[in-house]
Amino acid sequence: MRTAALPTFKKLYGIIEEDIDADEIITVHLVNNYNTYSFGGKKKIVLTTSNWLGGKNGFLGMAYIATGTSFILISVLFALIHVKYPRPRGDPTYLSWNRKSNAS
Repeated sequence: MRTAALPTFKKLYGIIEEDIDADEIITVHLVNNYNTYSFGGKKKIVLTTSNWLGGKNGFLGMAYIATGTSFILISVLFALIHVKYPRPRGDPTYLSWNRKSNAS
């Protein structure tokens, strides 16, 4: 077991491989192998659903949608600015190989 980076953390103890119904009663037998009384810690049991993408948390999807929408709006804004104030094309006389040297 590694030391946790944050003061509140969850560590996986086990995986239930069977399907559990919503009204099913689960019995858990606990043994206190590690005391948390000395530093005022607490132990809790959390039953959660998880898959290979992680738990059920909609924040990441909403963050992707918000970021993508803001990027699309900013690109439309830049396109409108470019249409209204187009960038002038470059003048080839200002290129370094087209300049006349001062030495001659």
